[in-house]
Amino acid sequence: MNKRLLTVISAYAALPVVLLQADQVVLSNGDRISGAILDTTKDKITVKTEFLGEVTIDRKGIVSITADQPLIVTLESGEKVEGVVTTEGSQVRVRKADRSETMAPLDTLEAVRTEEFQRKWERERQRQTNPGLLDFWRGTIDLGLATAQGNADTTTVSTGADVVRRTGFDKISLAFAQIYSTQRTREPFGKTANRISGGARYDRDFGSRAFAYGGTAFDFDEFQDLDLRSVLGAGLGWHIIARDRHWWDFTAGGNWNREKFSTGLVRNSGELALGEKSEHQISRLLKVFQGMTVLPNLSQTGEYRLSLDAGTDLKLNSFISWTFVASDRFLSNPIGGNKKNDLLITTGLKFSFEQR
Repeated sequence: MNKRLLTVISAYAALPVVLLQADQVVLSNGDRISGAILDTTKDKITVKTEFLGEVTIDRKGIVSITADQPLIVTLESGEKVEGVVTTEGSQVRVRKADRSETMAPLDTLEAVRTEEFQRKWERERQRQTNPGLLDFWRGTIDLGLATAQGNADTTTVSTGADVVRRTGFDKISLAFAQIYSTQRTREPFGKTANRISGGARYDRDFGSRAFAYGGTAFDFDEFQDLDLRSVLGAGLGWHIIARDRHWWDFTAGGNWNREKFSTGLVRNSGELALGEKSEHQISRLLKVFQGMTVLPNLSQTGEYRLSLDAGTDLKLNSFISWTFVASDRFLSNPIGGNKKNDLLITTGLKFSFEQR
């Protein structure tokens, strides 16, 4: 019993000492914030307090900093010093474990972090400057379904996906679109649309405006008798507008195009590729986008292809939005009396994801 009592008394006696050992930030209005300093940058300082949780403070309002725990200090020169940190006027003092001290002007203080936060920061910096292939992916998955029963008996299913990995200097884009429709209203019953397309592209920036690209695309369209169109292309581009909420790109390049039709016909041709694409965030909820590519045939002069896409995206919540897309595909030299123009309008739900 006496041993237990002594343990309790010792714990209570040590409590004031523990409280006194908290880091402390003094503000210009006289307020004092006690806790554990987690991270300090040029502009902000983050302190974990006992009752308020993590508090972020503007460094302009800070008069002094006193830390009882060892922290890692980074100066503008890139030098890192680990120790107990205090500020004295316009100077910062770091007392190392070996009791030696380092003094530096306060305005040269780049960052102050705990060992854990420093490791996280270095991992994120490595991820930003030399990202892995699995980093920074974001994209959308679309799903549309329309059905009618009664005087009309039809079913239409459309799916799509757009996935992008964008870093500070390059971009990988993957795209997929599909539509399938059947009807049992009038004979002959069966399919009325069956089309699949997909592609991949890599963009690499050179400076703030210019970039180069290379990519491939594939198309199948049963009602154009197209078994497979394979396109391989590359070219140069220019960021006409490059802002967070608005961007507009222009590209010029060349393609090799191989078309295989269900009749047995195979066509190989070279193409010139001229395109533009833009996206505009009109408001927090509404986004509009469009893109057009003109592809003159260099092997069979006078023939060409044209693709046009435009649509809107209305955000319903952070993960789901309602989308409307109109797509036009024009082929100047179809086979078997097929029509030159295919217009496709789809609407449905879009599910978004983003890896931060």
